[in-house]
Amino acid sequence: MHAELYHRVGPLKYFLEVPTWFDEGVAMQVDFRSRYVLSANDAADAQRVRELTTASKFFVADDDALTLNYSFAKHEVSKWLSVVGGDTLYSRLARVRSGEPLAEILAR
Repeated sequence: MHAELYHRVGPLKYFLEVPTWFDEGVAMQVDFRSRYVLSANDAADAQRVRELTTASKFFVADDDALTLNYSFAKHEVSKWLSVVGGDTLYSRLARVRSGEPLAEILAR
């Protein structure tokens, strides 16, 4: 999924615009392990993952915190896809490649 995202938005946009939480959240859409499913209480805090825009913020040494970061990212991307439609992911990423800021696409 990381390679697909890279391919769809292009290398420059991937490195300049794609936040780590989104990259990992997209990849987590194909990970069905139960340890990455949030409880209702944790889901309420999932939006804070959007602050983890860089690898140094997302990838932490504490395994439990890292698992939570992945879970939050998975939840937030899944929630976004449920609103915009999972079948629109590739066309939305193509819009990023064409120049539309990813932040605008995520805001809709």
